Amino acid sequence: MEPTEEQYAALGNYGVIITHNASKVAEALGISAQTLMGWTEGKGGPTAEQAEKILEFIKQQNKPA
Repeated sequence: MEPTEEQYAALGNYGVIITHNASKVAEALGISAQTLMGWTEGKGGPTAEQAEKILEFIKQQNKPA
């Protein structure tokens, strides 16, 4: 299933964070960093489930210690 418009917007807003943490995000998703970086370059895209996992990863990284 395709990501929702809300998920796409959120992913776009966090693009820099995703790029800087590509290996960690990719590992959390079980995909290669190259695939993830391809998505950031417009080469395909995540499923709605993968988009949710990316956003959850970012939330976890931004929680106060």
